[in-house]
Amino acid sequence: MNKVGIHRLAFYTSHYYLDLAILANARGIEVNKFYIGLGQSKMAVPAPDEDIVTLAANAAKRALNDINVNEIDTILFATESGIDQSKAAGVYVKSLLGLPNRVRVIELKQACYGATAALQFATAMVAKQPHKKILVLAADVARYGFNTGGESSQGCGAIAMLITANPSILAIEPETGLYTDDVMDFWRPNYRSEALVEGHYSTKIYLHALEQTWQHYQEESGRNFKDHDYFCYHTPVPRLVEKAHQTLLKIAGELPVESNKTHEQLKPILYYGRETGNSYSAALYISLISLLDNTAEELSHKRIGFYSYGSGCVAEFFSGVVQPEYRQVLATEFHRQHLASRQALTYQEYEAFYSYQLPTNGGECFTPKHETGDFRLAGIKEHKRIYKLVNQPEILSKETKAAISKALSPGKLILSGEHAVNFGKPVLAMAIDRYAQTTIASHDPEQVTFNLLDFNYKNSFTINTLRALKRRVKEKYKEFLAGKVGIREVLQQPFELTQYAVVNWLDHMNTKFNRGLDIHTTSSIPVGCGMGSSAASVLSVLKAITRFHDMSWDREQYYTIAKEIEQLQHGKSSGIDVYISLHGGCVYFKEGQAEPRPLPTVPLFLVNTGTPAATTGESVSHVLEHFGQDSIWQTFETVTNIMDKALQANDLPEVQSAIRDNHRLLTKIEVVPAKVQRFITEIEAQGAAAKISGAGAVTGDQAGALLVVTEQVEPIKQLCHQYGYDLLEVKAVERGLHAL
Repeated sequence: MNKVGIHRLAFYTSHYYLDLAILANARGIEVNKFYIGLGQSKMAVPAPDEDIVTLAANAAKRALNDINVNEIDTILFATESGIDQSKAAGVYVKSLLGLPNRVRVIELKQACYGATAALQFATAMVAKQPHKKILVLAADVARYGFNTGGESSQGCGAIAMLITANPSILAIEPETGLYTDDVMDFWRPNYRSEALVEGHYSTKIYLHALEQTWQHYQEESGRNFKDHDYFCYHTPVPRLVEKAHQTLLKIAGELPVESNKTHEQLKPILYYGRETGNSYSAALYISLISLLDNTAEELSHKRIGFYSYGSGCVAEFFSGVVQPEYRQVLATEFHRQHLASRQALTYQEYEAFYSYQLPTNGGECFTPKHETGDFRLAGIKEHKRIYKLVNQPEILSKETKAAISKALSPGKLILSGEHAVNFGKPVLAMAIDRYAQTTIASHDPEQVTFNLLDFNYKNSFTINTLRALKRRVKEKYKEFLAGKVGIREVLQQPFELTQYAVVNWLDHMNTKFNRGLDIHTTSSIPVGCGMGSSAASVLSVLKAITRFHDMSWDREQYYTIAKEIEQLQHGKSSGIDVYISLHGGCVYFKEGQAEPRPLPTVPLFLVNTGTPAATTGESVSHVLEHFGQDSIWQTFETVTNIMDKALQANDLPEVQSAIRDNHRLLTKIEVVPAKVQRFITEIEAQGAAAKISGAGAVTGDQAGALLVVTEQVEPIKQLCHQYGYDLLEVKAVERGLHAL
C-alpha cells in the first residue's frame, strides 16, 4: 500500500504584528502576564486589505512553486473565518493562483479542528486514487473583543499542504483517536464579528479531550508515549500547549518533567506560534512547520504525534512519520525571511487596523493598500469581494483614470526647536517615510462621501451640510481667537478637518458642484503624536481634489491654504508641519523662511509613547501663556544652531549632546511628562540621547513621538519593551506632497 501524506507544506501570516508589550502598556497590564503567563510575545494583525483568501493564496503560492498545478484534483479549505455564507473561499484562491477549472473546491468548518478533517479526507481520497493531488488550505483570523480578556490571544495565519501518494515530508498513519462532545467553550454566532469564549472552561475541555483521544488512539494503534519522538499540539497560546504536554505525560504514565524542561522540549514546535499568535485551524500545522524548520536534529523516520482540537468540541489524535527527503522541500528560508521582514505596529496603528470595517450593506469600498504579499483584497462592489494580484498592473479605461485621483504627503519629525519656532526662533525638521494618502473618485452627484479609515468613519453629506459645518467651525475659531473657548472646542471631531478642507477648496475655487465625490483617506502617521498628521492629511486632500478637477496649484497656494486650515486644529501654526510635508527633505526653518539641509546620516530612531491627553493646540497655548516672555527661547536657538552644524558634520557625539540639551529645555517648559522623563533618563544611561519631537504634553503620561539617537540599538529595544514602547528606525525622505 502506498504511503499518503504531506508532499509540500508552507505557511503565511500578516506582514504586520503587535508586540504584546505595547498592548500591555496600553491596557495597564504587567507585560509578563503575556510573555510568561500566555507564553506569547507577538500577535499578527491583518491589514484592512488582507483576509483568509489572501493569506491562503500566499501560503499556497509558496507550497506549489515547483508543482504542476494541473494535477490538482481537489481544494479543501478549512476556516472558521468564512467570508460568505454560500461561496467557498477556496474558489477565490483557485482563481488567484490560476488553478485548472477541472477541480472540486469545498469549504470545511469545525472551529480549529477543520484542517485536520480536511487532511484526513484528503488522505482517504488519495489512497483511493493514488495519482491524484489534493490541496489542503487552512486560514483564519483570530479576533476577540477590543480591550477584553481574549484580546492578547489574537493572531492570523494560513497553511497550505499538498497531499499526495509517496509524500516527501510526512506520511500520515491510519490510526486515529476521536472525541466529540456538545459543549459551549468557544463560539461565534453569525451576527458577531468577534468570538465568545469561556477561557477556563475551554482549557478544561481541551485537556479532557486530549486524554480521551489519546486513550482511543492507543487502543487503535497499540502505541505508547515512547513510540513517538515529538508531539505537536493545537496552539491557541503556547502556555496551554505546555500544560497539555505535562497532561499527556501524566495520562501516559510517564515521569513528570519540570516546567522549564517542557519549555525547552517544545521550543522549536512553538517558535512560530509565539511570533504569530492564534491562527485557529492553521495553528496545529504551523507548529509542525516550526518543528521541521527549527530542529537541528535529523528527523527522518521520526514519528510525530498530533493533537487537534476544535472548540464545541471535536478532537483527534493521530500520527505521522517524517520522510527521508523532507529537508530538500521545506520552505524554511521563505518562512524565516517572511517573519524577519514584518513591520511592528504602534498601538495607534493596531487600533486603526482593528477598527477598520468593511461595509455590511454592500456599498462600494476601496480598501487602503498595505503590504499583503502577492495578493490583496482591493475592495467590495455590488456585494462582491474584489481580489487582485499585487504586482499585476491595473488596466483602467481613460474614463476611469480621469475619475480617480490619488495623492500622498509625508509626515515629519522635528530634530530641534519645538515650541521655539512659535517665538520666531529656528527649527530643524525633516520629512519621514510615514504618509497620509487620499483617493478621490466620482460618486453620487448630490453627495460627498467620506471614508476616513483611520477614524473608522464613513458618512455622506450634501454640499449645503458641509457649508454649515464650515460656518460652525469658523465661528468657533473666532471665539478661540477672542479667548472665549479653548482650541479643543473648535473641531468637534478630528476628522472634521478633512471635511473642512474639502468644502473650503470647493468654495475657494468657486467650483460648480456638478458631480459627487467619494473620498478615502488613510495614514501611517500616528495621530496626535507631533508627527504632522494633520498637515499631511490636509495637503493630501487638497492635492487629490485639485487634480481630480484637472486644476493646478503652485506650492505657495498649497502652503497658504493648508496652513490656514491646520490652525483650526492647533490654534497657532508656525507653518513648519505644512512646509515639510509639502516640500519634503530636511530644512532649517525660521519665521516662515526655509533653508534646505542634507538628509541626516546619523542613526535616528522613533519611539511613539502614545497620543497625548492634551492636544497640540492645548500644549502650544500652555507654553505661550506660561513662558511667552521667558528668555529661554534664546537658549533654544543656540542649541538648534549647534544641532544644525553637528548634523551637517555627521558628528554623532555633538548631535547627542545637543539632543540632551534640547530635552532639558523642553522639560523646563513643562511639556515632557514625568514617565517620559524617566524613560529618557534610562536612555541616557545607555549612552544614547532622546527628546520629544513635537508639542509634547502638559497632562498625562504620553508625549507622542520621541527622537532617539544611538548606535547601540539592542539596549534601547529592551528598554522600550519594559515601557511598552516600540523602537522604529526613521528614514528621511526627499519627496514631499505628490500625486500618484
